[in-house]
Amino acid sequence: MRDKIQNFGRALSAMVMPNIGAFIAWGLITALFIPTGWFPNEHLAKLVSPMLTYMLPLLIGYTAGHNVAGVRGGVIGAIATAGVIVGTDVPMFIGAMIMGPLAAWIIKKFDKAVEGKIRAGFEMLVNNFSLGIIGMLLAIAGFLTIGGAISWITELFESGIVYLKDHNMLPLVSIFIEPAKVMFLNNAINHGILTPLGTAQVAEFGESIIFFLESNPGPGFGLLMAYWIFGKGAAKSSAPGAVLIQFVGGIHEIYYPYVLSRPILILPMILGASSSIFFLTVVGAGLVGPISPGSIISVILMAPKGKTLLLVGAVLIAATVTFLTSALIIRRTSKEDDTLPENRFKPKYKRDAAADVAKARHIVFACDAGMGSSALGATRFRKRIEALALDLKVTNSSVNSIPEDADIVVCQQGLASRAKGNAPKVRIVAIKNFLEDPALDSLYDELSKRSDKAAEAEDDVVTGGAHTSVLQLSSIKVGQKAADKWEAIAETGNLLVKGGYVSMEYVDAMMERERITTTYLGMGIAIPHGTESAKKNVIRTGISVVQYPEGVEFDGEKAYLVIGIAGVGDEHLELLARVSEALEDEDVLEKLKTTTDAEEIYKVLNA
Repeated sequence: MRDKIQNFGRALSAMVMPNIGAFIAWGLITALFIPTGWFPNEHLAKLVSPMLTYMLPLLIGYTAGHNVAGVRGGVIGAIATAGVIVGTDVPMFIGAMIMGPLAAWIIKKFDKAVEGKIRAGFEMLVNNFSLGIIGMLLAIAGFLTIGGAISWITELFESGIVYLKDHNMLPLVSIFIEPAKVMFLNNAINHGILTPLGTAQVAEFGESIIFFLESNPGPGFGLLMAYWIFGKGAAKSSAPGAVLIQFVGGIHEIYYPYVLSRPILILPMILGASSSIFFLTVVGAGLVGPISPGSIISVILMAPKGKTLLLVGAVLIAATVTFLTSALIIRRTSKEDDTLPENRFKPKYKRDAAADVAKARHIVFACDAGMGSSALGATRFRKRIEALALDLKVTNSSVNSIPEDADIVVCQQGLASRAKGNAPKVRIVAIKNFLEDPALDSLYDELSKRSDKAAEAEDDVVTGGAHTSVLQLSSIKVGQKAADKWEAIAETGNLLVKGGYVSMEYVDAMMERERITTTYLGMGIAIPHGTESAKKNVIRTGISVVQYPEGVEFDGEKAYLVIGIAGVGDEHLELLARVSEALEDEDVLEKLKTTTDAEEIYKVLNA
């Protein structure tokens, strides 16, 4: 049940999170130029309403659609969202969250239904008109029916919040929000639910307390200060750094392990958050835009004119209440060896950790949203390993969008199972926090033992007597299976990405190229590659090879060797010639179709 809730919340958050910058831009314009703003300007204030009514919902609709079906899904998601926007008088955030993914799902199903059935040369015609016609119908449907229903739902939510606020009951929402946060549902709550509701309220009232409900940095600050002063052991020593990251950096995930180590500490968090919300309802203060990240700096920037001290005061009230109540619990329960929760995540199968590290080219730090704590962790670890001079990149991502070329994923314990579900074949390193963690130290020690020379030897290739990296042994796979040619093309494309030859956009271009006309050559060989316009996505010339002993159907023909090609300029022509020469011997070709040794293919293509 928890995973289902997290998945739903993650989907909501993924629609809004990439557009938070746009919300902040709108919030700043509102704070500065409306009649009650810091610098009232009637001319510039004209930006506020169109951005709220059209720009923000369309961005959400596009993003939601793109998450389901790529660019094509994004476009039709925006078209469908336009229908619900025009059909109502309220900001259509909920409508965008419904119509965006719905429209993308429909076009995805359509594309699947006609796949392989379109006559060569008509692909572009069908693609464009199918999107246009289906998009038109969905926009009309949204305009005539859905818009009104969503408008009613939105107004119901808003009236509920207003009712709670008017009856001084709004502090009660902390009973639900604070426990949900430590279950890593913070982004889902904030960006998926509260931000759209708060934005709608700002349009009507000029400010909204809703933006403050989840993002308040006060409770986390109070808790960490209590650990800093009254804690013991590792929890105490790590608290000072966590204070800075949480209160100033706005990364709330940093304090979750401290609460999870003593679940009773959720009570001080609730009391602190509730007290600050009660204060703001009494004084009548709110924010003009979302505070993301949840930093004291963000609170100050998004405070309406004349109410900055009230908002800062609310944060300090939350911090004080949480600090005092947490201190009582921590003083009574702390031990000399006080630690954060141990890593209870165990892989379901055994892996050779040393081998993983020796071959790793990409370490990904993952968090719920892929922005706050993961960015922090990746930056700190990247700087830490700089002196090792390894052929290794360290990036960050959402736990729901772990890159396909990831070799090792680092995430917090509470997200380990989700990371495992999204990347089942990748080594997971579950950590307690991003500051001082034995698991990160162990990973660093493993990396420090890795031989740079061995890594270079693995990537060095001899082609035509010169050292190049056109083909790497790691870019060859044998004995594979694929449901259809699209899966096979994706596999070869991902190998090109992993090898550092192309960006992920090139893989989409390989699919697009296949839709134009088949890349099957004959003799059981297919050579998928990108379109002409995709050359900008080629980093360096290279190839990948995937062997399918049972064959993969390419428009009525079976391919046993699928060779992905990426060339800078006209270098792909040279590549094609080289591959053709290497496979001229039919006996050799038949052997390569069935061999179980990737090195055999490697030697033939580099002869």
